[in-house]
Amino acid sequence: MKPRIAVLLPEDDPNFLPDDRLRLCDFAEVAPHRGKGRPTDDDKIALMSEADGAILGRGAGGLTKEIIEQCAKLRIVGLIGGSVRMIEPEVLLDRGVTVVNTAYAMTDAVAEFNLALILNSLRDIPHMIEEMRGCGWGQARGEPKNLKEKVVALIGYGLIARRVRELLKPFHCPVLVVDPYLPADVAERDYVTVVPLDEALAQADVISLHVGLTPETEGMIGEKELKLIQDGALIVNTARGKLLDEDALARELKTGRIFASLNVFAREPLPMDSPLRGAPNVILTPHGAGKTVDTWRIQSEMIVDDMRRFFSGETPKSLITREMLGKMT
Repeated sequence: MKPRIAVLLPEDDPNFLPDDRLRLCDFAEVAPHRGKGRPTDDDKIALMSEADGAILGRGAGGLTKEIIEQCAKLRIVGLIGGSVRMIEPEVLLDRGVTVVNTAYAMTDAVAEFNLALILNSLRDIPHMIEEMRGCGWGQARGEPKNLKEKVVALIGYGLIARRVRELLKPFHCPVLVVDPYLPADVAERDYVTVVPLDEALAQADVISLHVGLTPETEGMIGEKELKLIQDGALIVNTARGKLLDEDALARELKTGRIFASLNVFAREPLPMDSPLRGAPNVILTPHGAGKTVDTWRIQSEMIVDDMRRFFSGETPKSLITREMLGKMT
């Protein structure tokens, strides 16, 4: 008998492609959410109560303990995306439910976007584009810099940070890493130097945030830490907005001493009255560094492949363990 898999994403959700929905039907009985909007909690219970598996994503919303408790047959939950907090992973694991996600699918897209932010900031490219459109000509402000041989600090060294490190190799940048979990042999293999946070902030020309949002990391870059950053340095955040104290960052940017490139914010969309919007030395982009057609294709394939593995008695490739949760958003 085929397993029953509830697909809670709307039918037109670009994160789960039609071809992969059809592939799911090859080995499973699929119970799809038929609506175009996000399913309600009652919709989720109706679809999942008799299901062996479920596929969700941002477009489907999350799970609650109350929903999970009404899904006694549930054996696996697959999240299309990286942040598993929205599906109550501890509750699922406590009930013996396997959890998988597709974080790996976004690695290249986010890392490339991260590098693009660095290069655009160092060369003041957005300003030059704006000036060309407005008055016909424009030069970079201040002191534009090469990336070559600049000291880069990666705060956290997970999948995306490691890909950023690879992308930096042609620029011959010394790379510092702040990550208490990083094994010494990995640091040696990747030619990175592990240092404490305050040392990384004081030494780096470019500081790039790559940690998950946890109680320990929330607000980890505040007023005190920002003061440690050397004049002219750049801080980049494509991870989670709440890692940074945005008010403190806005004050520091106002001095003109440092620069920032941000793709994530504490509140999203970024409020129109945010002091960050008025700062000339910051690049602001809407949260979505991982949104590419390539990412959508890869993550859509990944979730079906892991569902097939699980129901064939194999171990899914993108398994989330309890040990991983303490370091994840």
